[in-house]
Amino acid sequence: PSSAAPETYDPALYEELRTWRHGEAGRQGKAAFHVFSDATLQRIAAARPQTEEELLAVRGVGPKKLESFGQGVLDVTRQRPEEGDAT
Repeated sequence: PSSAAPETYDPALYEELRTWRHGEAGRQGKAAFHVFSDATLQRIAAARPQTEEELLAVRGVGPKKLESFGQGVLDVTRQRPEEGDAT
């Protein structure tokens, strides 16, 4: 499989993040890329952060983005267990 992102990301999680971003942008009256870029969403989908600290470590996520959108992103990434994790 060819990968557009530098690391392998979960395409299903990426789509969920895109859906979340679309709703968030609509609520705030902003363009989707003002929330997070596609590249940042791909990095988030690859990292699957479970905590604010892990999310902040993703390139493209800064303190302001974390404050504005961190909880929403974590609500999405926490729903999906890592491949191979027993739930």
